[in-house]
Amino acid sequence: MNLELQDIAANWLRGFGLAAFSHDVSKLVDTFLPHGWLRDALVFTWDTRSLDGRDTITAYLRDTLAAVHLSNFKLDERPGLCAEYALNGSAVAAGFAFEMPDRLGHGYVYLQPDEATGDWKALSVFMNLEEIKGHEEAGPEPGVYGGHTLAWEEVNGARRARIESDPHVLIMGGGQTGLQIAARFKQMNIPTIVIEKHKTIGDQWRQRYPTLSLHTTRNHHTFLYQPYPRNWPLFTPRDKVADWLKQYAESQDLVVWTNSQILPTPTYDPQRKRWDVVVNRDGVNVRLRPAHIVIAIGTLGAPRVPQIPGQGSFKGTVMHASSYMGGEPFAGKRAVVIGAGNTSADICQDLAFRGAETVTMLQRSSTCVVSIKSVTQAMFRNYPDGMPSEVCDLRFNAMPLNLQRRMARAQEAQRWEQERELHAKFKGSGLKLNMGKDGTGQHFLVYERIGGYWIDVGLADMVESGRVKIKQGVELSRFEEDRLMFTDGTELLADLVVFATGYTDPRESLRDLFGAELIDRTKPLWDLDEEGEVQGCYRPTGHPGLWYGAGDFTMSRFLSKQLALQIKAIQIGMIPQVA
Repeated sequence: MNLELQDIAANWLRGFGLAAFSHDVSKLVDTFLPHGWLRDALVFTWDTRSLDGRDTITAYLRDTLAAVHLSNFKLDERPGLCAEYALNGSAVAAGFAFEMPDRLGHGYVYLQPDEATGDWKALSVFMNLEEIKGHEEAGPEPGVYGGHTLAWEEVNGARRARIESDPHVLIMGGGQTGLQIAARFKQMNIPTIVIEKHKTIGDQWRQRYPTLSLHTTRNHHTFLYQPYPRNWPLFTPRDKVADWLKQYAESQDLVVWTNSQILPTPTYDPQRKRWDVVVNRDGVNVRLRPAHIVIAIGTLGAPRVPQIPGQGSFKGTVMHASSYMGGEPFAGKRAVVIGAGNTSADICQDLAFRGAETVTMLQRSSTCVVSIKSVTQAMFRNYPDGMPSEVCDLRFNAMPLNLQRRMARAQEAQRWEQERELHAKFKGSGLKLNMGKDGTGQHFLVYERIGGYWIDVGLADMVESGRVKIKQGVELSRFEEDRLMFTDGTELLADLVVFATGYTDPRESLRDLFGAELIDRTKPLWDLDEEGEVQGCYRPTGHPGLWYGAGDFTMSRFLSKQLALQIKAIQIGMIPQVA
């Protein structure tokens, strides 16, 4: 622990805490830099907000600060949260705890010297609700029941029966998001059933292309309460993700109904604040009346397959990337992959390796291409070995995305330089590159498009050697019997066409299940609002009792707590049912 940095953080926290305790908005805002930011997660309001600048923060706190009665501010001295240099040495960052009469919170601050006064003030403050007093997470139980008179089988069976007879929440989807939300809800004593359409947990991963591995490091995509073993692969392969999901559901004692689906059309009773839902549970219809439904079917909807004239006359194979199960059947074939994102890159690489005669990637516009080395370095900075995931998650989520974007814009030239060696391999290939929508890099494309980039794990070498060709700036206009015609009048002989063209809005399929009128009242499932916060996930959707959960592993791991806190607060009457 650096005592000098702890003193800097302690002096700032003393002024911030006193102003907060005294309900003095002016003095509290004076602890921020003029261009400082406040990110609030369920503390001042039951929402997640990012406020930019003293005037905006003042307006936000004017009617909210006094009501929450903040007190008992203390610096966090745990490794990873005690004061340390940050932002390449230009700032001091520190974690802290605080209380409210009925809640506990955790915060994180980035401090920099004020140019006018030299005083250390906040560039960014994160105020995050941690617990509701009296409803804290349960934690581990003794494992001995009824004074050593009851077997675990009896205890677990009775618990499952109670939950199955009267669940408070139904979670639709048993992937990583649905299971981590369910695990969090279990710890928060929120009775929950997960509804999974596949026969076995993990099948949604087993049905993807065989060479798929996660492109984030294991520390980043590890699971809530249950991290991977120390000797786990750095990048987890498809089947290991699938198998881990299955045992995770079992070891976390989650109530999961597999081979089951919610049937059209659930209805919501605003007076009783309950849904009327029929679930086909492995062929048997079961009526349930939960208070909440969480949609955790992912950020991707149905496969998006363009309708191209002449496809019926094409003698080759046409498929969407979601149906691609490996390149071995296409050895000796002429393959064209439509799209230039991560999935397309993986499929092109696999087809070339498996012996396709030719492989051509069709790129319509431009792509952000970064090396797996760059991603790995960034991941290890944010999720280093030996640091608990809950500490990493707090730090990773502390800074508002719009502030991160502002900083990233200033570093565009460095990012191009970092990828210079990789990008040199595309010289003469025709591939058109970008560095994100506004020069901010690949990271923000995850939030904005869930695509538009590829993380290179070897395709660049194949492009450089000519093994994989790039056809750029055109679109497929027509199929012929043995070839493809393009909008620039050129053509390519082809035996296989793979559409790596993304997916529709998942709310489209939900319109069929819940009704268009209900779903159209909800916010977009995945997008950023003007403050840089994800719009629809883990926040009120626009319909009471209906929630969306989506995003990558770290989002569901961290934000499942915010969702659980909102549902628990409604359950105990702390806040009203919200739309």
